Amino acid sequence: MLKKTESLTLLLPMFILASEPVLAHPGHDHSHWSAAMIHALWIAPVILATGFAVYRFRKNKHSKGQE
Repeated sequence: MLKKTESLTLLLPMFILASEPVLAHPGHDHSHWSAAMIHALWIAPVILATGFAVYRFRKNKHSKGQE
């Protein structure tokens, strides 16, 4: 298992490099009044799924350690 610093060292450059292609394209208006809500509605399930996956991983790891 990677340590937190090793994970961050690997993931941070990937996120920085991946953000370039997903910058706003023509017609993608961030100044529109609904832009913040639309982005929040899109990212919320991703954050929830990631949190749930981490929770399950830690729970499984903890239960295997007690056996």
